[in-house]
Amino acid sequence: MKPPASLHLQRGQSLVGMMIGLLISLLTIAAMLVTYRNIIEATGNASRSALRDGQVASALLAAQIEMQQAGFGIPATDTLNSRLRIDEAGRRLVWRFKPALDQADQCAGLHLLDQPSGTQRRGLYRLPPRSCTSAAGVTWDASEMQPIAADAAFFEPTQKDGSAYAGNDREVGALTLAPAGAGSGYRFVASSASCMPFQQQDDVLQSGRRVSLRQSSQDVLFSVCLPNLVEVAAP
Repeated sequence: MKPPASLHLQRGQSLVGMMIGLLISLLTIAAMLVTYRNIIEATGNASRSALRDGQVASALLAAQIEMQQAGFGIPATDTLNSRLRIDEAGRRLVWRFKPALDQADQCAGLHLLDQPSGTQRRGLYRLPPRSCTSAAGVTWDASEMQPIAADAAFFEPTQKDGSAYAGNDREVGALTLAPAGAGSGYRFVASSASCMPFQQQDDVLQSGRRVSLRQSSQDVLFSVCLPNLVEVAAP
């Protein structure tokens, strides 16, 4: 007996069809995994950069607030060099002030260590107040220096495994104090300026001092006015 014609039209799933379907599925899954990995890496880099930039910003703000002490209670007739001093090729800033008008003079400062020294890591350090008669010649032991922020906050960013970024793979957005080349780097610079904090009533003061942390005239991390350091012309 001859089978019905409809039976000749029925076909099962072939091995070739299964392999093509499996290939398409694998390609789709691989594309999804690559997209997921890229998203995770971009999110992680952005998070690390944001955290680092936040640490740098808060540290520099704390430094600027401390610097407002410079010259407080010190007679304007004292030499400017005895009230504010920049040493070590611009890496150390020291200022003299009175904690209160009826107290003895003290000196405090900031020290930028852009290369490791002994057990000290690179970073921006706070030099705690100590008794002094002039900002010149004051020294601090290494054990007294207090880091304002972690080493990683100020210098070259690293990958998750601790290795440095290279070439175009360097992390974008991280604010660093790493020198751009041999012999260069961020330094404290003092300049003459008639100023007040937040540029209020700048025309009221005589010529004072403005201190910047900069690498060049275009690359300035902060510039702060020190209104207590008024310069008095010699009679």
